Amino acid sequence: MNFFGHALTAQRSEAARGAVRAEFVLGAMLPDFASMLRTRPPGASQDALRAGLAFHHATDDAFHGAQSFVEFSREASSFLLGRGLPRGSARAVAHVGVELVLDGAFVLLESAANEAYLSAIDCALTERVASTIHWPSLDASVRFERLCLTLKTRGAFPSHTPAELLAERLRAILAGRPRLAMDEAGQSVVREWLVTARPAIVSGAAQLLREVEQRLASKG
Repeated sequence: MNFFGHALTAQRSEAARGAVRAEFVLGAMLPDFASMLRTRPPGASQDALRAGLAFHHATDDAFHGAQSFVEFSREASSFLLGRGLPRGSARAVAHVGVELVLDGAFVLLESAANEAYLSAIDCALTERVASTIHWPSLDASVRFERLCLTLKTRGAFPSHTPAELLAERLRAILAGRPRLAMDEAGQSVVREWLVTARPAIVSGAAQLLREVEQRLASKG
């Protein structure tokens, strides 16, 4: 699950308990932000942040084991391999690409998710919260602040990103890993998969979210 999906599940979990804490939602996104910054996840000395970090890992476990996600990934891998994408690239796109498509679908499922997401970004930029996030280096801390400023400038998370832009994003994400990297021909295959697969993933997003929340609930 990508960072917006984590914001969504964190927001829904908090709302069910009566109040949504921006710090909890932020904590639930921090490990994904660390991956984007290519650094280790931070520690936290604030209770809501620490709870959000723990919730992130529980949510990822629930998400990756959900039958709907497993099936979306299996179908994506079959499509991509069948059109000549190398196995490593196909497996990576079948995982990360499904997550990126789901982000847009999740925006449509829960109107309060974007508000919670933006509130979390805002609180990350306050000294009160930033001082309680402990990155592994000063450089990582500075880059995190820049990332939050960029996300704040972009505003609400979009419900639809063109397939070509998603394919470019996936190529960029995998570019630093030689065994997973794609060339232009591979990007074209990924774009074809996105156009073909997006309707089914979007229509199945609500069921997937129910599965994730049921799996979370079963683990307490």
